[in-house]
Amino acid sequence: MNDQSLKEPLDRQPFFDFRRKAKRKYLAEAGLNLFSRQPVLLRPADVHRFGKNPQLRALLEGSNVYLICRRRRITFDPHDLELSGGVLRGRLLAMSDRYAEWESTPFSLDCPTVDLDGQPLGFRAMRPLDTFGHEIEVIDGLGRQVTIPSCAAVASGKHSLGDRTKLEVLYVGQTWGATGQRIALDRLSEHTTLQRILAESAEEFGLSEILILAYQYGNARNILSTGSSSWVEPDATSTEEQAHIVTAGRQEFQRRDRILLAEAALINYFKPKYNIQHLDSFSTDERRKKLATLRSLFASDFTALIVEISSSNVAAKLWTPTVQRTLVAQFFDEERLSNLRRDAALPGAPVSSQEVEEWERDLTHTHITKVAIYDASQRESFIGGLGWS
Repeated sequence: MNDQSLKEPLDRQPFFDFRRKAKRKYLAEAGLNLFSRQPVLLRPADVHRFGKNPQLRALLEGSNVYLICRRRRITFDPHDLELSGGVLRGRLLAMSDRYAEWESTPFSLDCPTVDLDGQPLGFRAMRPLDTFGHEIEVIDGLGRQVTIPSCAAVASGKHSLGDRTKLEVLYVGQTWGATGQRIALDRLSEHTTLQRILAESAEEFGLSEILILAYQYGNARNILSTGSSSWVEPDATSTEEQAHIVTAGRQEFQRRDRILLAEAALINYFKPKYNIQHLDSFSTDERRKKLATLRSLFASDFTALIVEISSSNVAAKLWTPTVQRTLVAQFFDEERLSNLRRDAALPGAPVSSQEVEEWERDLTHTHITKVAIYDASQRESFIGGLGWS
């Protein structure tokens, strides 16, 4: 009998030996990082009222990923609006958690445009367009009539609503279409899920409002990193490693692939109520290799996908029941933040206190979804070693 064939006694075996489980192909593994410009904010009514407007269509050009969101309704107080020094001032009414009760807070809104000399135009006249405070009409310094919905004043105005402005993500979609030229307005104009959300919200959440955020995922970068959650010796030779670095660094992903990947990753991250597909597309089950959405990553020999999404320009933090709003502490500890704020307040500091506040605001309005395409036993990824993991 060969004693060497016998297993070691349990008390002599390590509880968990990661080296026996994990595999790594290259020292520098590759990942795709997708990020978007700031979103365009729309109301469902805008889709039909301004769907053919050339300025709006130009603004939405390339916006092929969209979020349908909901929050407690926020409106103007139509009885408390005034113009002073070219600035619109008044009060915003935010529906509270208790039936038929409103929280009232003051706000101010500067005219967002400037004349040819770069001077502020200011508002010259103003009037509410409805008795509910959903939108107002203003006339700027050039005599142009502009409609301002309450959600735009919430996004751009000065107020103290805080997290009352946060948006629950109900649905994530994409508008690539058959030719790739379709924009969000065209898709949403005949969107059955949007109609369902509007119908059910009117029935169950009558004091809430539905808003749409349209994103342009035209930006991407390839990341090469030796980081990981553990150290595993790579299998590739030096020649293979060098070839992989060159290939991965030059790899370009088609726009269609970037849009599909961004949509799938955001759905997998937020797990919105009205999405059905991609809720678990990135599980390490072997079936995922058959998903058309992921083929470009597997074909390019990438091990990770990172998708960033921000909503700081609309002053509304994104959340779902499974993903709560982002906190600065998720990126930096309090001591480092305190030092940064202190240094910015010093005379002659290279970064001003206002810039630090804007930076913190951007961080708290940003979500980063990080997906390892393989589990450790299949292939080690660098996701666990990234600084913001």
